[in-house]
Amino acid sequence: MARDYAFEALAEATGTDWTAGRGELNTALKSIKEQTEVEDGYLLGDLIHTRAKMYREVMPDVMLTPTALAKHWRRVLEESERKRRPQSTNRPIKPSRCETCGGDKWIVVRLRSPETTMWMEEHGIKASTTSFHEESAPCYVCNRAAYDKIRGMDAALAEQLHKA
Repeated sequence: MARDYAFEALAEATGTDWTAGRGELNTALKSIKEQTEVEDGYLLGDLIHTRAKMYREVMPDVMLTPTALAKHWRRVLEESERKRRPQSTNRPIKPSRCETCGGDKWIVVRLRSPETTMWMEEHGIKASTTSFHEESAPCYVCNRAAYDKIRGMDAALAEQLHKA
């Protein structure tokens, strides 16, 4: 008789005894097979282990039984994918009506004239005297969390430099 890898995987993943829980295992396996297009027993066994792991991640405090895995077969995948999505990547920032930064969340705190480096001197290049580099910082009014993370400048000094 050929090995039933899917049956063995379901029993192993759920910690169910093969003899005492044979009926529950068979019923759950039948339900899982109806919910998936994987026909190969070995591949289905691998998928069962993967879904069991997802089940434990999604519902860590709920007991994993063959029936529970079969019942939540699709839901476990959906919930697991939802948890894996980045929560804050490239989310738009809510516009602000800050009078200090005009809603940019950044302010210019200093204008600095460019310096002539040794490399520039060696190549006959002079720094511009008409253009300036802007030094900026998070707005101390509406972007205080970012400002506090940097802590490179006292808020009062930033306010003073910005108004100057």
